[in-house]
Amino acid sequence: MLTISTEDLMEDFGEFLEFVKELNDYCWRLTKEEKRFLDSVLRLERELKDSASFVIVVENVKECHSEVTEAVDSQIEITKETMGMQEEILGICFNEERRVDDRLTMLNKEMKPLLKRKRALQGEIRDDVTKLISRRHSLVDLLDKQGELREDLKPIEETMVKAKRVKRALEEIHRIAVADAGELGSSTMP
Repeated sequence: MLTISTEDLMEDFGEFLEFVKELNDYCWRLTKEEKRFLDSVLRLERELKDSASFVIVVENVKECHSEVTEAVDSQIEITKETMGMQEEILGICFNEERRVDDRLTMLNKEMKPLLKRKRALQGEIRDDVTKLISRRHSLVDLLDKQGELREDLKPIEETMVKAKRVKRALEEIHRIAVADAGELGSSTMP
């Protein structure tokens, strides 16, 4: 049981508790080395009980934060690309409007149909400007969200440092228990 990694011990804590209970049932007839081994295992069990859920939660929060940040970054890129296409469409519409204005001055006879065309283009421009403004608002909201996520990351990273220290301590305790188990095994062998 002690040969698995500390992370696996944290995840399979129930099985480890069974292992500790079985060891504890035989504590009345242990040698000095076996008692030291049992003390190491009991210490590891206490530390896992106190710290394992904390380490797992902090690691999960960090992973979730990274996924959300990646999704926001992706949305920002998509919004920027869409805005670029919208700006190109606006440029095309403005150019078309200018051509229509030039034709109006040259062709007074065909004024009515050309004016209708101009009004239609202006409606499209208004729609495109509205879309562009909406996209700009979306971009500002996404940039604000990105800033909030960066601020949210600071306490998470501070907590990750603490979680890493706790995890290293658990791994050291685990290593000691494994070493004690090895010594126990070698001292009982003829």
